[in-house]
Amino acid sequence: MAFDNPTAAYTAADVAAMTPEIWSPIVNEPNFPKAVLMNFFTDLTEFATEGGDRIHVPNIYTNVFTASTQSVEGNGVVDQSPAQVDVYLDVDTHIYVAWIIGDKTMKQLARFYNLNEKYAREAKNVLTVAVEGSLAALWSSLSTNVVGDTVTVLSDAEVRDAINALDTLNYDLSETAFFVHPFVFWTQLGGIVKYYSNYASNLNFIRTGNFGNGDATRGLRGMLYDQPVYVTTNIVSGLQTYRNLFAHKSAFGFAFQTPGMGGNMNGGGRFRVQADYLLQNLGMLSVVDAIYGVAVLREPAAVVLNANSTAKTS
Repeated sequence: MAFDNPTAAYTAADVAAMTPEIWSPIVNEPNFPKAVLMNFFTDLTEFATEGGDRIHVPNIYTNVFTASTQSVEGNGVVDQSPAQVDVYLDVDTHIYVAWIIGDKTMKQLARFYNLNEKYAREAKNVLTVAVEGSLAALWSSLSTNVVGDTVTVLSDAEVRDAINALDTLNYDLSETAFFVHPFVFWTQLGGIVKYYSNYASNLNFIRTGNFGNGDATRGLRGMLYDQPVYVTTNIVSGLQTYRNLFAHKSAFGFAFQTPGMGGNMNGGGRFRVQADYLLQNLGMLSVVDAIYGVAVLREPAAVVLNANSTAKTS
């Protein structure tokens, strides 16, 4: 018998009481920029392990010896005493992320979600961004070498001006690199014809649709004039301007003094993860923290490359 026109077929709403919900083990976690500045600049952490709040790095390059000429043979030499400059880094910042999960909530969470582990990973990334931001913010202490402006794109001429600035000061160009915001990389540098066509030079900005040899895990996107180009959203933005950098590794310094680091100075020991059950709160308190400091060590060793934050290379 045909039943062509049902008038009361079950709908999803009708059987909602017996339809299960499914929770996948996948958790959508936040994205964070890679730690490019901490992997490049001078790490003074090893000098902070035994205590103290200030690391001194004496400067004898600002005032230097000059060559003297003995015009009369046998005359006494003329001695010199160029003054030293006290450069120092203060380990003065204690940052942390803390959260507490009560017993009831923790008991009722699905067993396959290791919530504290995922939050600890997120907290470490949050603190990494904070340290990277502190290093990037040192651009404001640079005055010797500044190229570009606040109203136009970053140009090839300005890229070469930056390299020339450090080359003229005799910095080793095998220990220098660019640090630019993704907007500047893709919409300004990426629009320079000789960078992407590669016909006018041997620049490895983009090679046959792929980036040149680079360490993608550290944000390395290519090479310009044999200089690594690192991309990070931690580049400072303000007054419609990105404060990109070209720097020698000795320009900036940083140091961690986080308790419990022990002998591990090159990795995860920079951030401490602690958890403690608090009876008075009936919950587990977790804290991720770090003690650190940053400083400009060699001010002439870095170049600020200003670029407008909305302009694009046509």
